[in-house]
Amino acid sequence: MATSWVDRWQLDLDRLRWYPAAQEIRAVRREDPTTLVLRSTTARLVWEPWRLLPVYAVPAADVRVPLVEGEHQEGQVRHGLIPHPLHFERHTCGGTELWPGGPDGVPEPGTSATFFRPDDGDLAGHVLVDFQAYDWFAEDQPLAAHPRDPFKRVDVVPSSRHVVVSLGDVLLADSSRAMALTETYLPLRWYVPREDVQWDALTPSTTTSDCAYKGHARYWSLASGDPAGADIGWSYEDPLSDGERVRGYVAFWCERTDLVLDGVEMPRPESLFFPRGRR
Repeated sequence: MATSWVDRWQLDLDRLRWYPAAQEIRAVRREDPTTLVLRSTTARLVWEPWRLLPVYAVPAADVRVPLVEGEHQEGQVRHGLIPHPLHFERHTCGGTELWPGGPDGVPEPGTSATFFRPDDGDLAGHVLVDFQAYDWFAEDQPLAAHPRDPFKRVDVVPSSRHVVVSLGDVLLADSSRAMALTETYLPLRWYVPREDVQWDALTPSTTTSDCAYKGHARYWSLASGDPAGADIGWSYEDPLSDGERVRGYVAFWCERTDLVLDGVEMPRPESLFFPRGRR
């Protein structure tokens, strides 16, 4: 019987997983970029159980700040994916929390446990690092949002299919020159040229987000103020390399809008952002 890869990749999510990171990895203090926190040429990408996104783990000897041990953490037994990079402190495997220490050997005031030493023989001598706490570089490339997953890719191709996006009776976009963007784990996204967007139906939002592959996004909401249309569309104005082909194009949540392709109404998919029952 054939195996669906969509099902296959989830088989080991309940386990601690790692993969070597080939590039040199550096982290610096966000408030003082001249202060090096760590530098490593033997870093690993580590996924704690049920986490979809990895963090970096480096040999403790590659950390340039003193580390102070905290309490032993047994880890949380839970089921279901953790699809975002937030809440580093919610560890799902056993280990020991570590704080960056000051010259007196105690945690710096106001700091959190930004390091974690897992109880695992294959990761002996390594510490996991909170990506959100520092600014990061892979070689000389600044990183955003979270470490890049080597098993994930973004692919963008032009399409002449007729794409119509609406929400209720409000037309949002109508285009036959969209870009079709596929991204591992996510539904197909249609990015349309700005000229094919119904701007009178939209108003700028203050919401922003960061993608490790495409960069910094800005959002738009329905001009009517309808809560169902909050942050309904987005674009990458100055994207990273994986998003270059959709620079300035606009996409809309296919999970929350009505999409018609070549005259055929498409069902609203569920996704990691909008699982079943949440729209």
